[in-house]
Amino acid sequence: MSLKLSKISIAVMSVLFAGGAVAADVQQQDNGKQNNAAGVINAGGFEIRPTLSLAIGKNDNVGLANGALAAKTSSNFTKLSPKIVVEMPTQGQVYSATYSGIYTNYSSSSVDNFNDHNFGLAAKNDWSTRVNSLINVDYNKGHDGRNALGIVNNGFKQLWHTTGLKGMVHYGADGAQGQFELTAGQVAKRYDTNNGGTGTSLMDNDATNLMGAFFYKVAPATHMIFQAGTTKISYRVAPVLAINNRDSTENQYMVGVKWDATAKTSGSFKIGKVNKTFSLGAQPSATNTAWDAAVTWSPLTYSVVNASLSQKAAESFGTGSFMVSRDSNVDWTHGWSNYIKSKLSFGDGVDTYQAVNQVNKRQTYGAKLSYEVNRWLNAGVEYQNTKRNSTNPVLTYTQNITMLVLDGTL
Repeated sequence: MSLKLSKISIAVMSVLFAGGAVAADVQQQDNGKQNNAAGVINAGGFEIRPTLSLAIGKNDNVGLANGALAAKTSSNFTKLSPKIVVEMPTQGQVYSATYSGIYTNYSSSSVDNFNDHNFGLAAKNDWSTRVNSLINVDYNKGHDGRNALGIVNNGFKQLWHTTGLKGMVHYGADGAQGQFELTAGQVAKRYDTNNGGTGTSLMDNDATNLMGAFFYKVAPATHMIFQAGTTKISYRVAPVLAINNRDSTENQYMVGVKWDATAKTSGSFKIGKVNKTFSLGAQPSATNTAWDAAVTWSPLTYSVVNASLSQKAAESFGTGSFMVSRDSNVDWTHGWSNYIKSKLSFGDGVDTYQAVNQVNKRQTYGAKLSYEVNRWLNAGVEYQNTKRNSTNPVLTYTQNITMLVLDGTL
């Protein structure tokens, strides 16, 4: 197993840039552009990967309302999700640009319509057999749906944007006994709306982080991991009362293992401590156990199970001092034939707010069945169920979404 950043980069980019289907072959055009069976358009030194997804369905609780305390809004919807990736591979280096969007229209609830966008640039460089780097720049325009934040936001969606810069440098030859990785980045989040006087400007913040990880090979396919990092969170607008100042520093220390034990199983497990300290000392500091685990099991080439567990500190959007979030997720993807594939998923989470009596419990269930119509088009049907039970009754809800989905390439 190699931990070189070049291979890590491939995994990261496959998550960010993977398409939903393969493309049909077309005859070569006079301008030299050609589609191949992998859904790639070759244009000189560039590789272009366009994908498009269309979903039509029904959401029985668009605004995440309690139902008993506030009326639910049910609506049909149409969601269009285009994505295009342009890569320029050159002598072992890869430079790329990507755009993805989500355009959603509700027929019975226009106030909830939204258009989300993501723009990204990435550069992966292999400087030598020992030194590799990956740099990502991202700009996002997104939203928080009605009642989605885990706080009472007066029934309005909130628009925001983020800008982020992240860099990773990896030192260590392929197969070396020890390898080191350093990651640094910053994300700035700004709210563009303040609907209903919810004070979203108080949630504008900058998060700067630095993390180092050392990998030590203890077996041909197993590495020990030693990781330490710090994150500084600074809010742009000071609250009225200094006692509520939320600027903080998180220090995290973890140890674990990463393995590819067999051709059917791979994964990682880390456990440690995270300490959160507030700048003014008005809020009490806290130390909590943190863990992060992920396992992939593939008993058959056409059947894959993914499971993950995590616990970490997270921002609480002004409720209490911060929250400890614990999540567990599992999904199973199975190919029943060359054309039919299914996916079942389950998620369970708990958000425990510190310095205040609030706990939000979350559960999600999902099922999807898809059929490969041809090499460039997949059709499917999908069901999603989401629940949140909170000690604050206003934040408790159940939501069901059913939809027909078409995924393809241009």
